[in-house]
Amino acid sequence: MTDPRTWAAPGSGTPPDDGSAQPSLSSAEPSSADRPSAEPSPADEVELETEIPLRPLGVSEILDGAVTYIRRNPRATLGMSAVLTSVVEVIVTLAQYFLIGSQARNEVTPRVLERSLGWAFLTFAGGLLLTAFVVLLLAGMLAPVMARTLLGRSTSFARTWRVVRPRLPRLVGAAAIVLAIVFLAVVIPLLPLAAAAAAGAPDGLQALAAIVGVPLALVMMVAGYVWFAFTTPILVMERRGVIASLRRSAEIVRGRWWRTFGVLFLTLVITVLAEFVVLPAPFTVVQQILLAVHPEPGGWMLVGLVALGALGRIIAGTLINPFNAAVIAILYADRRMRREAFDLELQMDPPQEDPLAAWLPGPLTAAGSGPQPQVPRGSFRWTVPAPSGTWPPSPHTPPPPYAPRPPHAPPPPPPPGWRP
Repeated sequence: MTDPRTWAAPGSGTPPDDGSAQPSLSSAEPSSADRPSAEPSPADEVELETEIPLRPLGVSEILDGAVTYIRRNPRATLGMSAVLTSVVEVIVTLAQYFLIGSQARNEVTPRVLERSLGWAFLTFAGGLLLTAFVVLLLAGMLAPVMARTLLGRSTSFARTWRVVRPRLPRLVGAAAIVLAIVFLAVVIPLLPLAAAAAAGAPDGLQALAAIVGVPLALVMMVAGYVWFAFTTPILVMERRGVIASLRRSAEIVRGRWWRTFGVLFLTLVITVLAEFVVLPAPFTVVQQILLAVHPEPGGWMLVGLVALGALGRIIAGTLINPFNAAVIAILYADRRMRREAFDLELQMDPPQEDPLAAWLPGPLTAAGSGPQPQVPRGSFRWTVPAPSGTWPPSPHTPPPPYAPRPPHAPPPPPPPGWRP
């Protein structure tokens, strides 16, 4: 006989023909502070064709995926990047105007020139530090956009902000701690050189301290950044604390440090060329033309030149910073796919209402990555036909009695005339 009730694929949401409720395994919903507002979407949305393949990615696929996620979500990615980049560039521009502009208006002497170059270096270094802080912030703030893009879903600016806002204080603290680790990695190897210079040590000793300290500082700076580059995406996607996110980032990078370094270094080369050479070039040309017409600008002309340079840097940073952050977020997803078979988890357990819940650590996550978050991730949902009899069975129903198998029948007698 054929059971009139039909099978339903896991996650398809197809009810049985007779309308009876089927058993399902479900877990508690995330807290209202961490859960974004639900959007009506078809149950099989995860099976839509996506431009970023849901599998371990190559280097070119990671870079192309970063461009894809910006192109498919321009309001969320470029909007947040424009806000943060504008704040940074306004601070840097005001510092340059008041620290260097006042020196340039004085008589040009070796001392004034030396002081101007010193302030220029400090403002440039400060701008790079603030830009790195913005990139780390964007890597965490735009990680939900990357997660939905992998599943073929777009994300608005408002939805992204609702997801990130409860985690924003911890996100700022995590980005600051990562930069502090990188800064200490640079300063500590240079302390002997600074001490030798301050004490007036012989030139040979100062040269030896520089030969040893400068390369060591560079190596420790790069190593610290690579080990903890995934801290902000982990904090948002896995809903961990700051220290647990740092520990989790180091664990994910472990075993693939050189590959992670190679992808981040290639991204750095691309972003430096685009942000400091290609995109600001038109604004630099206009500035040179104005300086050729007015060799000694002053008043509003000087303000206009400074504002023009700041506008070029804002546009360049708005376009480049989310690309850099997207590479970090997608590389984090790639590391989870390679290390924890996360792509298989998404295929076995497709997210229904909240795609971000699937990024919480599941049963395949390696142990030793710190305490697990209290919010449970989505669970498997199975829809099966009910068997005959009472369903679901009572937990107090005793098991069927054990029935021993009957003994084997004795072998037949040998044929007549047979001898061993």
